[in-house]
Amino acid sequence: MTEPAFQPNWASPPGETILSILRARDISVYKFSELVGLPEQEALRLLSGKYPIDSNLAKRISAKFGSTPRFWTERERRYQSNLKTLALRRPELEQWFRAFPVAKMREMGWISKFTSPAEAPFELLDFFAVSTVEQWKDEHANRLERIKFRTSSTFENSTTATTAWLRRGELVAEEMSCKSWNPEGFRKSLSGLKSLSMERSPRAFVPRLQTECAKYGVAVVVERCPSGCAASGATLRLESGRGLLLLSARFLSDDHFWFSFFHEAAHLILHGVELRIEGEGLSGTSTQETEANQFAQRILLEPHGESALKALPINKFAIARFARRCGVSPGIIVGQLQNKKRLSPGRFNAFKTRYKVADFTRGSAQV
Repeated sequence: MTEPAFQPNWASPPGETILSILRARDISVYKFSELVGLPEQEALRLLSGKYPIDSNLAKRISAKFGSTPRFWTERERRYQSNLKTLALRRPELEQWFRAFPVAKMREMGWISKFTSPAEAPFELLDFFAVSTVEQWKDEHANRLERIKFRTSSTFENSTTATTAWLRRGELVAEEMSCKSWNPEGFRKSLSGLKSLSMERSPRAFVPRLQTECAKYGVAVVVERCPSGCAASGATLRLESGRGLLLLSARFLSDDHFWFSFFHEAAHLILHGVELRIEGEGLSGTSTQETEANQFAQRILLEPHGESALKALPINKFAIARFARRCGVSPGIIVGQLQNKKRLSPGRFNAFKTRYKVADFTRGSAQV
């Protein structure tokens, strides 16, 4: 049998050749994985160019699908070489890749360790489900204008890091089971959710929060931000029509976490998908931000309200009693008093529950 001429597309993985054979012979990916002795997930990675063909695998592919082992190893070698050439010829791609906090993203489990430096930019493109930097700009960077953020001007805000955080939120949300979006049901559920603030462990309250919100079509995701991302929270409508409520738990305290949650819930209920980027101290307080702040405060202080907070005596017993009557943690009341300038930032902070970063790691806080 004459070995076929090797004429690779400069960015075409060996898996494309195999896929053509599978389609021609009407062979499923599952059957292919059985024939070549690979788990199905690794077979999928091979077909997409993410699992390299070594000499042993080349022999098995050759035995089942023809050509010689040398053809398949050469096909792999040329593909890897062309990936490197592509990276060298595309300085924009390399520059784009280096703008991301890749090491931190890998540490946080968002992306796996790259099989080779040449493949790294392409695996990051895969993370975003795009094929070019231009497509990333169109589908991810440019949409920041349509998303509402609560950010702190104390921290740097990088477009690349922020888009990575948002994309991670979307990917986690896609794994979650949610019913259809029900804004009225979600609104009615919020008063009952604030009692979760009295639970001190995020490992306990985040899964319960997610379960309750999922009943009304809201995927609540808590993901710590990578370096460069200054977001505290974000909301957007997913392609499925459900809502994503994404929190970073940046300040690791109960008053910030729960105010952010109800603030973002307000955006979903009051403002829908037409949201915009906003940073504290950058362009003043928008009408929508004011509405969301008032909505969150109203939920947290029910049934007594802001007037009762303004008249509250400043002592630990009064704060504890008021928190109990509102059905929230005392730390939330302290945070509200500090926000209203009735307390200095350092007073009564012992009432606040402090969280740990590990409390919000994937597998502990996410379900």
